[in-house]
Amino acid sequence: MSDLEQLLFELTNKQRLLNRRRPFVEAPALSLAARRHSEDMLRRRFFSHVNPDKKTPSDRITAVLKWTAPMSGENLWMRTGAVPPGTRIVEEAVATLMASRPHRTNILNSNYTHLGVGIATTATEVRVTQLFARFER
Repeated sequence: MSDLEQLLFELTNKQRLLNRRRPFVEAPALSLAARRHSEDMLRRRFFSHVNPDKKTPSDRITAVLKWTAPMSGENLWMRTGAVPPGTRIVEEAVATLMASRPHRTNILNSNYTHLGVGIATTATEVRVTQLFARFER
């Protein structure tokens, strides 16, 4: 993971801990799928859980795992305009996601055990993807 992605993972887990949830386990395969989706959204100029090829979060997970997670979800976040320097963009993303009921629900869902994150940026665009999954321990 990049430094920004690592921070996104850590700040998301901090929210879990503040809300008395178990922290997520890092899932490199999910991060790969999340990063690819963020990059794809930037490259093809869209913002959606379903890409222009009609691929869904489950399709993205299956592509990297070669099997389907029993339970999964996805959060997306974007920013257009001047990108703040350093870590502020990640802090802004987590704060905005936590302020949104459906996104907060995904972050705090105790049924999800693993998290992968991906961030893609340009000078004026940011796309963030969080992929959640339940893997049996």
